[in-house]
Amino acid sequence: MAARPAKPSQRKPTRGRPPLDSSARKRILDATADVFLENGYQRASTSEIARRARTSKQTLYNLFPSKAELFVAVISDHTEHLFVRRMEYLESTDRPQQALAEMGAMTLRLFTNPRFIALFRILVAEADNFPDLARLLWRTCMLRGNRLLAEYLRSRRIGGPRYHVAASQYISFILGDFVINSMLNPDLKLSERTLCARVRNAVRDFLLLHPVRRGKPA
Repeated sequence: MAARPAKPSQRKPTRGRPPLDSSARKRILDATADVFLENGYQRASTSEIARRARTSKQTLYNLFPSKAELFVAVISDHTEHLFVRRMEYLESTDRPQQALAEMGAMTLRLFTNPRFIALFRILVAEADNFPDLARLLWRTCMLRGNRLLAEYLRSRRIGGPRYHVAASQYISFILGDFVINSMLNPDLKLSERTLCARVRNAVRDFLLLHPVRRGKPA
């Protein structure tokens, strides 16, 4: 005899963070960024974030259990577009030069975003006082990005056998001293023509150092 479906009152509640639709997430992260940018990390208040996001502190903590996770979520919101096309690049038949140029341009544009660079300044300023925040951001964004780029390089036999080192080198070729310049010079601008030229030169120099090999991935 088939088992009867459980009554609603008998079903076990699901655990984990409550679902968050895109509009609610954007509202919370925008409010969070505003409060951090206005007050810095240490003086930012979760009560003020909840008020501006039109939500409760309990809901906020259910979604992001700590202020550090809130800050990292704001940064990750800027970097996520660098990661979502991972499978597209891995499965693409485009030449590596094109894929590397696209990834490089997205990375460089990130550091020309005034809102992102202002948040990045806060992180650098607070790293000594809040080392767990810096470590969390490193794992969530920087290390993740390095691993995904290394995965692509491995798939194209570029820079082996230490693909993670090659990935770091490529990011250095793209960014160079631009991050320091953008942090110290709030008025720094990068035209689209200059950005494209910088990326094109970085791809050329990187592939001179690590030529594309023929054959199957290592």
